[in-house]
Amino acid sequence: MLTDVPQHKPTVIDWYFNAWGKRDLNNTLESYTQKLESFLQDGTIPAHIVICDDERLIATAHIRKYEIPSYVDYENWLGGVYVDSEYRGQGVAKTVVNSVIEKAKALGVEKLYLQTEDLSGGLYAELGWKKLHQTNSKGCEVIIMVKEL
Repeated sequence: MLTDVPQHKPTVIDWYFNAWGKRDLNNTLESYTQKLESFLQDGTIPAHIVICDDERLIATAHIRKYEIPSYVDYENWLGGVYVDSEYRGQGVAKTVVNSVIEKAKALGVEKLYLQTEDLSGGLYAELGWKKLHQTNSKGCEVIIMVKEL
């Protein structure tokens, strides 16, 4: 959990801001820092998973509630799946996604949702996630997927 290795917070914030935050000119590193800190307050959901190689952070993902406001019936979401560029293509994304699934199960979650810009479903389709919808989210075409736990 990210709360167990707080020294990695700046890296997670940097990854998220550079991958997704810059799309909205209203976002700043400070706003992303505040967003992450608010995510970590509860200690249950959202839960922020990290994968480390010795002391180096190599991947992260989280469970959060109600990611897309127009889908109010979809409560728990997998999000923020990010793998350090040096570790991509080595199965790390699969590991971090499966870690989030296990954490969700431990928290009593029965269904997880996600959104992805890969309209084929990519890795998530390979891992058994099912496509529900295609929609526009924050100016990007995405598909919404679900996994029964």
